[in-house]
Amino acid sequence: MRKSVTERANEEIGNAKQAAQRKDYQTAVEFTEKALNLLEEENNRKQLDMVKALLNEYQGMNAIKFNKALEAANYLGRSGGFYHRLGMMAEHQRVFEQQAKILRVVAGQYMKDKKFVEAASYFERAAIAYQKFEKKADELDCKAKSYISRAAAEKNISGRKLYLKKAVELMEEKGSDEPVIRAHLAYYNALFVEDERPDLALKHYTEALQNYQLAGTQSRIEEIKAKIQKLTELV
Repeated sequence: MRKSVTERANEEIGNAKQAAQRKDYQTAVEFTEKALNLLEEENNRKQLDMVKALLNEYQGMNAIKFNKALEAANYLGRSGGFYHRLGMMAEHQRVFEQQAKILRVVAGQYMKDKKFVEAASYFERAAIAYQKFEKKADELDCKAKSYISRAAAEKNISGRKLYLKKAVELMEEKGSDEPVIRAHLAYYNALFVEDERPDLALKHYTEALQNYQLAGTQSRIEEIKAKIQKLTELV
């Protein structure tokens, strides 16, 4: 007996899922594309959305293997959209969590490269992704870092302080006992008041130094020590 289009498509989907379990995402993509071509003849929106969700997820995972981070994030975002429309919330959360992690890494790399406008943009995209599955702490962290990046890109001092103030407010809203979070909060509070209140900035920098040392983070320690020495002479 000849198999129906749906049966043939389901076989291709089964093959795709097996390939994905082996992490052979390129093969999974090829099987899923075959299923999509078959189902387009049927014009069943729910079936098509399901296959498109899988196809974009597998394309995203395949892009990750080749270090194509932004391509992967875009595929995963589309996949999450299809899963959401289907009401498949566990799958929706899974792909958006993966997307958020990728965007966060990309944003961090842009920050290291001092491409602050791009960094802010990707931190904002990561925050939106975390918001979709209610990861509030991660969402606030990414939003705060987007403001920090905007501040770093801002040439106007008053504009820079405005962004830093927003970053501080978000860090305070997030709240944390982690030394690195407390260190960041103290550091940006110090930057915000350094010109007007050097005595208060000195207090914040001292707190930041203690917490960066406690967290084992070396990147700002020498900078903060120099600021403490300078402010100590002024106060």
